Amino acid sequence: MAVHETAQVENATLGTVEIREYVTIHDADIGDGVQIYEGASIKKATIHGPTDINANAYVENATLGESVQVGPNASIVGVTHDLTDAGMEFQNDTFDEIVIENGAFVGAGAVILPGVTVGENAVVGAGTTVTEDVPAETVVRSATETVQRSL
Repeated sequence: MAVHETAQVENATLGTVEIREYVTIHDADIGDGVQIYEGASIKKATIHGPTDINANAYVENATLGESVQVGPNASIVGVTHDLTDAGMEFQNDTFDEIVIENGAFVGAGAVILPGVTVGENAVVGAGTTVTEDVPAETVVRSATETVQRSL
C-alpha cells in the first residue's frame, strides 16, 4: 500500500494504508488496511482497518471501526458550535464524537451529525442525515416522496 505524493499528512499515525490523490489527514490514527480515496479529508479521527473511505468524504472527530465503508461525499462531522440566545458562537467549536461501529455502511452523500453512534452492521442510506443513534443491524434512509403532476 502507498501514500500518494499529493496527499497531505500532518500529526498522524499511519498503518499499512492506501491514501490516494489530494487526501488531507490531520491529527489522526489510521490503521492497517484502510483505503482513503481521492479528495477525502480526515481530522481528529481514529480509523480501524480494514475500512474504505470513498472520494471527497469528510470525517472529523470520529472513531470508525473495522470493515466500515463510507460512501463518496459523505460527511461524518463530530464538531459543531453552541447555540446561544445571540445565535451560533463564531469560531468556538464544540466537539461531540461520532462512533461508526464495525461493519457499518454510510452511503453516498449521507451526513452523520455530532454525538451519533451508528451500530454494528447498520446501513445509513445515501443522502440521509442522521441526528440520532442508529441501532446495530438497522437500515435508515431518508423519507422519499413521489410527486405526480398533470401536464
